[in-house]
Amino acid sequence: MKRLLITGLLLGIAALLALAAWVAVRSARYIASEVYPPRRPVDRPPEDAVFAGLRDVAFNDRTGLQLKGWYLPPKNGALVILVHGLTGNRTQLLPEARFLAEAGYGLVLFDLGAHGQSAGTVSTYGDREATQVVGALDFAALQPEVDARRIGALGFSLGGYSVLKAAAADPRFKAVVVEAAAVAPAQALQDELGHWGPLGLWPALEVMRRAGVDVNAVQPARDMAALTGRPVLLIAGAEDPWVPESSLEDLLRQGQGPWEKWRVPRAGHGDYLQAAPEEYPRRVLAFFSRFL
Repeated sequence: MKRLLITGLLLGIAALLALAAWVAVRSARYIASEVYPPRRPVDRPPEDAVFAGLRDVAFNDRTGLQLKGWYLPPKNGALVILVHGLTGNRTQLLPEARFLAEAGYGLVLFDLGAHGQSAGTVSTYGDREATQVVGALDFAALQPEVDARRIGALGFSLGGYSVLKAAAADPRFKAVVVEAAAVAPAQALQDELGHWGPLGLWPALEVMRRAGVDVNAVQPARDMAALTGRPVLLIAGAEDPWVPESSLEDLLRQGQGPWEKWRVPRAGHGDYLQAAPEEYPRRVLAFFSRFL
């Protein structure tokens, strides 16, 4: 009987250790896939009238990181910088690029660092990416067709965090659309892995520490407060599990607009154009038309 109890205890301890190891490995791998995202191929859009004049460009951010992208000159002097999400590349926002180009806006679409054809190996939840968005702004402002007083940006998810932080630091952004980026990355990490306790968080934090990633460097509420007086449109899917209504409302409480939000009916984390093929372009174009 005593031997059976000891055997059962040892098996229980072994099972707990195995569970702990599984949680730690899962946590580390999950975060590693975000910090070191897989690159996806960049396919050039079809050569049609909308994207006629689209050209390949390369520019550096202020740290010297080389970024690859496309530039389309504006027909109306105004330009929008489009910034993709995690594991995506500049092609992710081509549907948005199309309706903006049809309305006469110039475009800069580029691959964030560690994505697409751009240099870099580490993604930082919008921290270093904000510097890259400013690099795109520096490039756009030098183009002879662009009115530097009429430059805005639209960013999705990782791109949304990046655009929000970049605009908070640089007043040359006259209007920004921030999509699916309301919960601070540190809080999102806690929500995703914290239910496992320290075993879920510590391995993830160690992966980020070794990569030089500061998850607390991106604070959407702080950045919104810095944008008081400048136009911001917050967009999120009504069914997006990562962007609760309370987080959007918290951003709107950080100061005074002109700020507005829109929850896209039937949409999750993205795919707004598919969920609202008429309303989504109308709202985005109306916003940029008012403020650019």
